[in-house]
Amino acid sequence: MYKRDIQLFNVKTLSPREDTFTQRRHFHQRRLSRTEEELNITDTCLQRHKMASKYITEIAISTSPEREQELRDQGFHMINVNLNQGTSSTTIVYMWFRMGNGEPITRVQFSFTDAMKDDLKKSRFTELPVNLNSGTDGDVIHLWYSSGASPKYNIPIGDLFLTTDENEKATQFKLGWERLPCNLNRGNSRDFITLWLKRKSETYICDVAATISFPEHINLFNEGYIRLDEDLNRDSGGNPIFLWYRQSTEMDGWLTEMNASIDHKQDSSLRKRGFTVVNVNLNEGTSGKPVMVWFKKEGSLPIKALTVTSNNKEDCPYMEAGLILIDKNLNAGNNGMPLYLWYGN
Repeated sequence: MYKRDIQLFNVKTLSPREDTFTQRRHFHQRRLSRTEEELNITDTCLQRHKMASKYITEIAISTSPEREQELRDQGFHMINVNLNQGTSSTTIVYMWFRMGNGEPITRVQFSFTDAMKDDLKKSRFTELPVNLNSGTDGDVIHLWYSSGASPKYNIPIGDLFLTTDENEKATQFKLGWERLPCNLNRGNSRDFITLWLKRKSETYICDVAATISFPEHINLFNEGYIRLDEDLNRDSGGNPIFLWYRQSTEMDGWLTEMNASIDHKQDSSLRKRGFTVVNVNLNEGTSGKPVMVWFKKEGSLPIKALTVTSNNKEDCPYMEAGLILIDKNLNAGNNGMPLYLWYGN
């Protein structure tokens, strides 16, 4: 019994030199293990950063299952909304996009007339040749995009989504999403389908402009402006008129307030309040009274969102999302479609 106990506790005693060597070996093993763990964490962070730094570099359209599979194999992501939703067409049209580290897409525009196509082509936008209204009697609509970011005005796009109702997802304005006003079912009187986009950086609207002739479009496109793709003289018989805005990430020179006038009394009032007029009559070529848009750059809250819609109801989701209605019909005094501006700070 005594011998067995001695054997149980007969532990070899290390010499000071051996003991020091063992401690060093264990220390280096722990250090190596910790270093590998740190490298793994660093690698994970780099992977996440790499994913976060990707932008949308390509957009595509499919009208057949074969094309869908082809785009899927190429790494495109499908937005699961049929652009022909609500129509009698049997053609299923999907929009796709691909992320990458290449030259980012910074502007997306639509054309629904030949003149709009010509200006976008001359401004070196990339056209997607597929009609987004394929198989319907609606307007022929094409998507165009511009690539290449500039430090000041062209900010990369990081995400896209589609809505099928004019008032759907209005809360997205609060999260920095931009609504492109062109109805992708234009001319169909069916579901109101609009494209929304999210940029990689927070932006502020720093300039607005309006045009009454298509040759003016090229200059504005080249200067980094974005066209609101809805004719403000729609159905009025007047000149095609479009409103434009330009964004920036810079923290000064932004617009803080917008308004509109439909008579000289309102013109005078806005001028006295420090507003600047966009010197284009939005009723040009119609029997209606002059309609002018005004803006102000004094104040602390920048305008981040601007859109046009036929909705001017005070209880609509746009107002719930914090947008401000300019409650003056931009087609005042004629038989055109009533259109209203909304903006958000």
